[in-house]
Amino acid sequence: MTSVIRAVKVFESLSDAECAELVRFMRIRQYQAGATIFERGKPGDSMLVIAEGALSVVMPGPRHGNIEVARVGVAEVVGEMSCIVPTPRCATMLAAVRTTAYEFGRKELATMRLQAPAVAAAVVSAVIRSVALRLRRVDERIERELAGHLAARLPEMRQAVGFSTRKPSRRSSAHSAPEPTGPDAWTALLTRLRGNA
Repeated sequence: MTSVIRAVKVFESLSDAECAELVRFMRIRQYQAGATIFERGKPGDSMLVIAEGALSVVMPGPRHGNIEVARVGVAEVVGEMSCIVPTPRCATMLAAVRTTAYEFGRKELATMRLQAPAVAAAVVSAVIRSVALRLRRVDERIERELAGHLAARLPEMRQAVGFSTRKPSRRSSAHSAPEPTGPDAWTALLTRLRGNA
């Protein structure tokens, strides 16, 4: 078990001794292929480390049944935040094949805090660091996609808020302020958008 925990990226900051101590508080779970492990929206209180097999992350299909959107394999973790704070499961997960996993929940964490407080603190820190990194990656992806979407719609948005995409004539430019360009254009555009909201 310890070798599997040692290979888990979430726990890479733990020492060998801390990994061995974490294993002491874990329970072995075995699931047949097709078994429902987590159900989206249902409360969760534990995380799973996959030791053998794989989990299938599924979403409801447009008509009937589920569509697989991702797979979780050996030495990967699911539901880690649930062992710290009660949160509903964000996805439904099924055993893609016969799967063995190590489970660690809030009850085990409470016991660990009494018996091995330093290890409990290290585990909580590792989980929080992992979740924070994941959220940062999600934020970066949203920013990239939003920037691409805004860039594609910039001509349409400029027209909607009153910026002309045509070059001003010499006659009109003498009587009107020049339109901002570069970063100033984005600032002016956002200012007008907020004014029109």
